[in-house]
Amino acid sequence: MTQSVRFPAELVPAVPDAARAVLADHGVDADTLLVLGKLGLRRPVTRLGGWGLVLEVAQSDAGRIRIERELWGRTWATRHGIPTATVHAADPDGGWMVSEWVEPGAPGGSSYLDHAVAAAVAIAHAPVPPPGPPASVWRSARHAAAARTVRAIAGRMPMQLWWAARTAVQALPQVPVAHGDFYHRNVLWRPDAGQVCVVDWEYLGIGPRHGDLLRLWTILPARADRDALLERILAATPSAQHREVAALGLWLALRLLGENIKAARRDRNAADVAHARSIQPEARALAKAHGAWPL
Repeated sequence: MTQSVRFPAELVPAVPDAARAVLADHGVDADTLLVLGKLGLRRPVTRLGGWGLVLEVAQSDAGRIRIERELWGRTWATRHGIPTATVHAADPDGGWMVSEWVEPGAPGGSSYLDHAVAAAVAIAHAPVPPPGPPASVWRSARHAAAARTVRAIAGRMPMQLWWAARTAVQALPQVPVAHGDFYHRNVLWRPDAGQVCVVDWEYLGIGPRHGDLLRLWTILPARADRDALLERILAATPSAQHREVAALGLWLALRLLGENIKAARRDRNAADVAHARSIQPEARALAKAHGAWPL
């Protein structure tokens, strides 16, 4: 990342003195960091970046838990040879974390897929992580849940199929170790190093078998890469599990659509909504081809 843009002071979150000292040790003035993401939205963690570093500052108790779990996950990943971003320093209470900034290359092509698959396999076969900070539990208020349902209907969500697909995967086998949010914005491609860098470990823990790679499949931008990844998944999976793969792929595609169209308008990204809609035919075809159509 090149030199950052300076924002008005009232829009930039306060940087803790200890974090300022760490940045100064790396030759970085905290006041030159760029706020990453949308300004004005209250989020649990605010991220600032520049000069090859990223600073994450908790804005709430939920933010502290996220930072604690990220540090816990990266420590576990590093111990077991799973590529992740280096943490330079962190508040043990989850107030802030300074780590390397990874400028990702385009997520696609055979090399990216090979390394992403290898990382997912390494995660699934690594020792179970030791107990970590408790995961945050988020539930929307009743009125917010009602609003999300209205947005889903308005967004033409196929509700009957959504419920049927969800029910079909509830009994699928679980694995003791899964990343939990394994997709290209968390599985960053480093073309200069010829490897991926896996970040955002908040959901590390038990997850559905094949879930990490199928999550990646639903969100990869290019159809050719999705087809190539699905081919890899099916080739590496016993034929007796192909129906399970197809059922989970359909559910994750529908869940992705729901995540996007149920969001409040200010949080919605038109490109992400369009992508979620575009993959629905692929997920339906997968489910029907392997006897996993739930209706």
